[in-house]
Amino acid sequence: MDETLTRRIGVRRGEASDAPSSRTPDYAGLNAYGADPVLVACLESALDEAMEDELQALGAYWGSAEAQEVARLAATHGPTLRPLDFEGRRIDQVEIHPAYHALMNRSVVSGLLSCAWEEGEDRRQHRRRAAALFLTAQCERGHLFPVSATHTAIAALAYATDLETELFPLIASRRYDRRPIPLEEKDGATVTLALAERDAGLDRTNITMRGEMTAGDRLRVTGEKWLVAAPNSDMALTLCRTSEGPTVAMVPRFAPENAEAVRIDRLMSVGGLGAQALATMRFDGAHARLIGEPGRGLQVMRDVRTLTQLDAVLISAGAMRAAIARAAHAARYRQSFGRALIAQPLHARVLADLALESAAHTALAMRLASAFDQAFERDGDHALARIVTPAARIYALKAAPAVLAETRDAMGVLAAVDEHPVARIEADLSVLGQWEGSASEAALELAALVERDPNVLADALDEISADLGNQNGDIVDDVARLGERAAADVSLARVFAEQLAMLAAAGTMRRNLPRVVSDAYIASRLRDRHRVAYGALDGRFDAEALIDFIVPEG
Repeated sequence: MDETLTRRIGVRRGEASDAPSSRTPDYAGLNAYGADPVLVACLESALDEAMEDELQALGAYWGSAEAQEVARLAATHGPTLRPLDFEGRRIDQVEIHPAYHALMNRSVVSGLLSCAWEEGEDRRQHRRRAAALFLTAQCERGHLFPVSATHTAIAALAYATDLETELFPLIASRRYDRRPIPLEEKDGATVTLALAERDAGLDRTNITMRGEMTAGDRLRVTGEKWLVAAPNSDMALTLCRTSEGPTVAMVPRFAPENAEAVRIDRLMSVGGLGAQALATMRFDGAHARLIGEPGRGLQVMRDVRTLTQLDAVLISAGAMRAAIARAAHAARYRQSFGRALIAQPLHARVLADLALESAAHTALAMRLASAFDQAFERDGDHALARIVTPAARIYALKAAPAVLAETRDAMGVLAAVDEHPVARIEADLSVLGQWEGSASEAALELAALVERDPNVLADALDEISADLGNQNGDIVDDVARLGERAAADVSLARVFAEQLAMLAAAGTMRRNLPRVVSDAYIASRLRDRHRVAYGALDGRFDAEALIDFIVPEG
């Protein structure tokens, strides 16, 4: 298997050991798209010349030294709260470094808010956006919170036709307008999700914010929301409790009637995502618009949450890929005992294992995006989008801390500096792992879904099994039995979620990548399940060849 992969990817063995030892060249100027054969292979069925050109341009920018410097500035010059203006009037404005606005402008113009919902695409909108989001996340992640929130909020607007007609042109304008002015004066608009509460967390059945219906689709909301990202956004999509039950409302942040009704109490530090403002927001009878029927808020938010989970998978996958590619780059140039680190078998084995992890998350994220594109046409894709997305979110956000700890260890003391891109990635992913609720909460919801609708698991496994082939039927059967057990015994739900996500990743890798890559992943993850550290890859797999295929030198 080693020689097959080595021949396919053109690896010249021993080349890394001849690299200079004085200084590792800067990791900049690489095309994040063109230098990623895993991403390109997983997108192959969706690519045409226009899409390829677009992704090449995005990859060139997000891999450039300029973009990395903008990201550094945004992360190291974080937001500050300006509660009053110079005359003492309450304004509750968050002041943000221009680098953050440059990042937002780039992402809005490239369509990360709107392109999945624009007309004229031939069932590949989600894959196109997924690839762009994946590339962006390799450079900077903090600004992606309002990007993701705005994108996912559009799904909720489908329950309010009049409001959708009014707001969609603003969201889909591809113009970044950061002015704090009423919506009717804007050229473009963003949305934040104001969902979490201090005591309820993200338990949407236990919310305390009150909503009082006034007339028609109007209501007023009162209460506090916790950890609201991008509080300067033009609108806040929030969940309140009316007499009918949990209800979704859209609060226009800068409407004249809300000038005294929406407050930012403080900004919060969470140890990562330095470019992003995270706030406690207070709503005191704020005017809002109803989305969906009163009391049906949990149903309205279901698609929003699923799309948010997909974005979490994509952002995590992109961030892990960036960190591991940096570690591989350093290993090709740094010397240890007279040889390049990558030529040291132990170090190469660890990096190859990390590269496999990155390939799995990339493949899984792109497969899910494809499932969203085809969900209304194929039962298998609908099932994958519905059940594998939350499982993938659990897998990605719980694997990320271990991956980044190993990556930082592989890079040595330089990556311990807070300003280092790998250190920033590690801090960012530690925060992302807590977003949208705990892994246990998501796993319980997953187990409940299997119990309610066993067919959704069966349809998803049929799709995965077709990719894996008959020789791997036993591991598919194992996951099917585990799903049945988890539905009856929820203590197994997290184990089931992880195994389901890894199985789906293995199927996608087997479909799109050289066979040896999926074989190595299956052998080390699904057949040998008692791994306690990275670097336990079976010796029959050529570690250097795997690294050079998954994270090649640019």
